Amino acid sequence: MKEAIEPFVHILLFACPSCTGPISSVVATSERNPEETDARSFVLNCNCGWEGTQMGLLAKRHWVEAWS
Repeated sequence: MKEAIEPFVHILLFACPSCTGPISSVVATSERNPEETDARSFVLNCNCGWEGTQMGLLAKRHWVEAWS
């Protein structure tokens, strides 16, 4: 059985709190509204070794793309 694909992809770009380097995160959802994703917590890992969580609203950039 083919799994249903969520119609929207949210791409978030965070700044590492340790080295200020970019960290990206992607989530597929049925919600187009960015506020729903901004309220989520994301587990992040940076190449500098920093690991932690940040809320989506702390992202430096947030894009929403329709996925078909």
